[in-house]
Amino acid sequence: MKISPLAVLILICVLARMCIAALIEFGNDEVYYFTYALHLQSNYFDHPPGIAFLIRLSTLNLLFQNEFFVRLGPIICSCIGTYLSFKIGNLIRNERTGYYAALLYNTSIYSSIICGVFILPDSPQVVFWLCGIGLAIKIIILSQQKIPIPLLLWLLFGLTCGFCMMCKVHGIFLWFGLGIYILLFDRKLLGKPLLYLSAIISILVFSPVIIWNINNQFVTWNFHSNRINESVSLINLTTFIRAFLGQLFYNNPINVVLTGVALFHLRKSAFLNKNISRILMCLGLPIIIATVYISLFNNVLPHWSGPGFLTLSFIAAAYLDKIVITSPKRASLILKSSSILIITVMIAGISIINFYPGTLGKTKEKEFGKSDFTLDMWGWREFGKQYAVFVTQQKKLKTDIPEKIVCNKWFPAAHIDYYVARPLQNEVIGLGSLINLHHYVWLNQYKSGLKKGENAICMMPGNYPEDVCEVYKKYFSSIKLLKVFPLYRGGKRTKIIWVYLLSDYNGKKD
Repeated sequence: MKISPLAVLILICVLARMCIAALIEFGNDEVYYFTYALHLQSNYFDHPPGIAFLIRLSTLNLLFQNEFFVRLGPIICSCIGTYLSFKIGNLIRNERTGYYAALLYNTSIYSSIICGVFILPDSPQVVFWLCGIGLAIKIIILSQQKIPIPLLLWLLFGLTCGFCMMCKVHGIFLWFGLGIYILLFDRKLLGKPLLYLSAIISILVFSPVIIWNINNQFVTWNFHSNRINESVSLINLTTFIRAFLGQLFYNNPINVVLTGVALFHLRKSAFLNKNISRILMCLGLPIIIATVYISLFNNVLPHWSGPGFLTLSFIAAAYLDKIVITSPKRASLILKSSSILIITVMIAGISIINFYPGTLGKTKEKEFGKSDFTLDMWGWREFGKQYAVFVTQQKKLKTDIPEKIVCNKWFPAAHIDYYVARPLQNEVIGLGSLINLHHYVWLNQYKSGLKKGENAICMMPGNYPEDVCEVYKKYFSSIKLLKVFPLYRGGKRTKIIWVYLLSDYNGKKD
């Protein structure tokens, strides 16, 4: 039995992703999003609930809670994303274009690793985004051919956009892109009642998020609007350059250059239907432009524009299909180089995070490891084991160690929650402001809380240093250092975590 190249690609990539999922600890965002799944809501402080439902699905309703099963959701989504990329490529040109699109999907750091391994809102979002692209293209093709667009197609597009927004609000750019296309190139669609029915369906699907925000003082909107505040009048070149380089890296520099070349040749060479190239650009460019614009004034996360680059990669796939006929070696070199880069990033990432001797960050005692990005995904598992041993020893000595752990920020609270408190059945209680605690303000409602006069534990990792006495003196009458936990990687000290005993809680809350 002959196995298709697409199946082989999916199998190889799944095995690679499984290795990463099993070998690396959760990062700050991942372990935080795990807390979403503990108590399902119609919306959360930072994002809609799509990611929470995905975690519930992959862990069989939280039956299996280790990193592999939590990350199984993104791995499954990446398989679906690869298949959808193939189908879209096949739709816009031919089967070979579909294979190239699937390859470009799996050689992009954004779609292959960030969305394909790590448990982030982008993981399920990308699946619905790709579905939205495919449906939008079908709508445009039928309109171009003057064939009536069936009700089912409009209904599916409305549902898809709604579910995409339920994963991440960036899904609104699907409607934005289709709207731009209609206004510029196909205004007759404005007279179609089904267009508006489709939009209403998207709003209805997204309505739980709107209602939740109405009931919670629009906290999500306020949080995200503060992240893109334009009140700064001067252009910040530092944030712009950082965002530019980040987007280049996340989307694979080779793929980005290939996409740029494809867009350049699009006007001179008819390797793609004019209206298909237009809808792809209308869907892909706005979110990229928005991210770049915001980066001129504020810090942005490079993966924000990922769906845009993913959309434009279909133009690159079609261009590859064109040049493979006249320059097969050139096309092969591009794909091999792109594949080598993503493999190198995977191997280097795992090796540095797990085996680099010492720290890449600062070595000053009280901020040991600060600015070392690898420590977000290393050391917590080992610390959890060491702390459990420490607690057992103290119990044998008849020393009372409080089972309640307080933290004033969502990170490292979520890491402590997953790797330390969960195995010991302890509680992590957020103690501080909403802007620092995020979802922990809501999680506190499900916990017993701190009672006046109670003691608690505080854990301070050196890579996120704080003056514990200064932060918690307004809540507790005394603060005492219990133990210092040094952690070693490659035989060298890499991370330090200070554990404090906070005594006699006064009942004060922010």
